[in-house]
Amino acid sequence: MPATPPSRRLGGSVGRVQTMMTPRDPFAGLPKDRPPIVPSREADADPRGNPSFDWETLVSLVVHPLKIEIIEALLWIGEPLSAAELVEILDGGCSLGLIVYHAKTLENMKAIEVVYIRRVRGARESYYFFATRT
Repeated sequence: MPATPPSRRLGGSVGRVQTMMTPRDPFAGLPKDRPPIVPSREADADPRGNPSFDWETLVSLVVHPLKIEIIEALLWIGEPLSAAELVEILDGGCSLGLIVYHAKTLENMKAIEVVYIRRVRGARESYYFFATRT
């Protein structure tokens, strides 16, 4: 085994060489033709003279489309739905696990909540609907 230069050797273990990691580009996954997230026109400035922020562009880059589809399905049906029912409504375009993940993140954000849980073949099936505001 060829010797690794000292600058590339990390840690103290002999025979085990770790390579240095290069920093990951945080914008690597975004589309190259995306509109820039920049302040909008100066005419839209706040009272202190700071330009307003382009929230529409930011939200379109941050919010996952599946979260929007879950919210739209709940609005369209108008009653609590389980993740399995959401898979059927969304034409099976995504996995049950992905629906559950995004439903739980929406639940953590207090956008939707579990309204009841049903036992199905030894598993728990959660039904989601919009969180009640008090």
